[in-house]
Amino acid sequence: MSDDYRKIAGAFLIGGVIGAAVALLYAPKSGRETRKDIARTARKVKKETVHLVDDAIDSINDFADDVKDKVSDIIDQGKDLSESAKKEILKNLEDGQKTIEKQKKRIIDALGF
Repeated sequence: MSDDYRKIAGAFLIGGVIGAAVALLYAPKSGRETRKDIARTARKVKKETVHLVDDAIDSINDFADDVKDKVSDIIDQGKDLSESAKKEILKNLEDGQKTIEKQKKRIIDALGF
């Protein structure tokens, strides 16, 4: 199988070389003009790539900031919930203690102590 891959890769390389040679032979412009066009296109692609990368970085930073804000909001909500849960637990404990004291008093009164 690896021989098949080598044959296919070799065929692509040979085809590419032949295609490049034919393109150069039939090019409507001189070599100097073609090189200038290639350099111009390369600079344009480089600028566009830089802009795309900058835009991607900005988008990622904005996304990270949004996630950070949402996580902070969730943490704050969790703190608020835990505070309200603490208050609810303390209230229930106090109510439970009052009920226990009432029951204790009833039992003491019932036993006559």
